[in-house]
Amino acid sequence: MASAGKVMLVAGGSGSIGSAIAREAHRQGWTIAVHGRSAEKVDAVCAALGCGRTAEGFLVDICQPSAAETLVAEVVEQFGRIDSVIDCTATGPGGITGFFAQTDMQAFGSFLDVSLCWLERLAHAAYPHLASEGGTLISFVSDAGVFAAPRQTLIGAARAGAIGFIRNFALEAARDNIRAHCISPSFVEGSESARKMGSDRMAKAASRAGLGLPTAEDIAPLAVFLCGEGARKMTGQVISINGGLNA
Repeated sequence: MASAGKVMLVAGGSGSIGSAIAREAHRQGWTIAVHGRSAEKVDAVCAALGCGRTAEGFLVDICQPSAAETLVAEVVEQFGRIDSVIDCTATGPGGITGFFAQTDMQAFGSFLDVSLCWLERLAHAAYPHLASEGGTLISFVSDAGVFAAPRQTLIGAARAGAIGFIRNFALEAARDNIRAHCISPSFVEGSESARKMGSDRMAKAASRAGLGLPTAEDIAPLAVFLCGEGARKMTGQVISINGGLNA
């Protein structure tokens, strides 16, 4: 296939969205580097893909200062190149959700470090490899960074920061033939975030989404498309996938 031999690094690839992207990309011929923190989860994703020359797991804790550089170096050592980086990581300390007055000020800085700053470090580490062949960087954000909502003040600020970074990065990196986008889901059926939100909140969201809430499998094809030749003239886009919940 057209993607044969190209390497996609899926950071947070052991989660629901990341693993769906890994499966779809692998089906289309990509070689997949699956990143995560849990050996059990990463091994399960790789086993489903068929471990070997076209799928490998990488265990790196993104809370560590040199995590991005370490991850990129390990992937390049294993496969010799990186053509696409998709950041699906979703982590952070407790105390960052809920109404702003009840959030934990001690968590503010550490949350930005494992969200926005992590993305910036990952982009910086991957840049020379993406520039080598003309690659793609995709950041998963959330509709909280685009549409205002209660209980999302800190999440929204971090995701809005990621959107600003990607749009400016895309403009600059185009001169090196690098493309960059944000994919912005809202409520995703079957995800870990859906479990944390609870069935009542998910049901209310589903009732407002005219097309129905998306699953990880609905999102994965778009991510893979944006990394392919069919999207070679696209960059700097923020694409929301929300089933009609927000417009």
